[in-house]
Amino acid sequence: MDLLEPVLFTDAWGSHVSIASLQGRNIPSAEPESELWMGAHESGPCGITRDGVATTLTDVIRADPARELGEQCAADYENRLPFLLKVLAPGRAISIQAHPTAEQAREVRERDARTSHVDATYVDDWAKPEMLIAIAPFTVFVGMRTPDEVASLAKRLALPRLTALVEAAVNQPNPSHALLDAILATPASEHTAFARELVAACVRVSASPDDEGHQCAAIARVAEDHPDDIGLAVLLLMYHRVLEPGDYIDVPAGVLHSYVSGLGVEVLANSDNVVRAGLTGKELNVPELLRIVDPDADGSVGHAEPDPLLPATQQFPSHSDRFALRRLHAPNEVPIPGNGTPRIVFCLHGDVTLTSRKATLTLGPVRAAYLSAQDHDVTVTGSGEVFLVTLPGV
Repeated sequence: MDLLEPVLFTDAWGSHVSIASLQGRNIPSAEPESELWMGAHESGPCGITRDGVATTLTDVIRADPARELGEQCAADYENRLPFLLKVLAPGRAISIQAHPTAEQAREVRERDARTSHVDATYVDDWAKPEMLIAIAPFTVFVGMRTPDEVASLAKRLALPRLTALVEAAVNQPNPSHALLDAILATPASEHTAFARELVAACVRVSASPDDEGHQCAAIARVAEDHPDDIGLAVLLLMYHRVLEPGDYIDVPAGVLHSYVSGLGVEVLANSDNVVRAGLTGKELNVPELLRIVDPDADGSVGHAEPDPLLPATQQFPSHSDRFALRRLHAPNEVPIPGNGTPRIVFCLHGDVTLTSRKATLTLGPVRAAYLSAQDHDVTVTGSGEVFLVTLPGV
């Protein structure tokens, strides 16, 4: 068992309060803090100490993947840890984005390699399915509304420019995709006027207490941080959700989404493949997003379920073939499943002790441990709230 040193990211969209407060540091933090990574992705590998030597989890796994991951896991997942765990803390809306399937990512990477493309569209060959669990109220836009729902909202907004786009898209083979394409094709010279008239209309509709009113109010709030951004019009096409603590969304490839504000735990495939289409200062890739987005892909809200096999444990069902997630409340001894496979154990609150055949390891708040395939018969005790990431089916 290895104590992980997580990697803190300071993107502009992060919070000056959330992660620092969890870790007991002074607030506000000097920089906005967006993500805390616990895993072995090459863009942010966790530090660990093995035999008194400081190294990274990525290097340890690379040196002996069969021993660390187990022979079957190493073969199935190309000698890489298949999952990554994060604390996610947006203080402002994150970019509107989607993630490719593995096949889509490989196709583009092969094309980029043939053409000696300098700026790679994707950084690896994997898909990036992800799951977000709210640990404080968390606002998201996720998935695409039906054409009828969009038409209803457009009617209430009463904007000739938007109405014309909706009416033009309705007779297309895929109206949702056609409307997204049309909005993103708006000439840059028209973005400011479109966004401003849209936000003004949203403020008027936000006086209504129904779902459309709430959606318009949320878009108006996003406009405070992203004025004149064409992405504000894209948010009209998406479902607005507020996750309460314990709620989660499962986001497979192709789902259009933007995380707006809150604090959550995110588990995802060990990939950083993403393309963006608004609400960001980072590079946009509208053609690729339109290629991979799936207007019918689900991004609905789910709720944790009791785990029938483990006491005091909940599970979060997912479509992913890279991870499974459980949450444990551990006042008594709870066995950690997954002998012979890699796992990450993350203590969010409280203090817990991990005990194996050979060692013990104590985790305080916001601390995580890596369990290799060699760590058998591990149990957790204490008074903490623990998230456990394993392979699917474990």
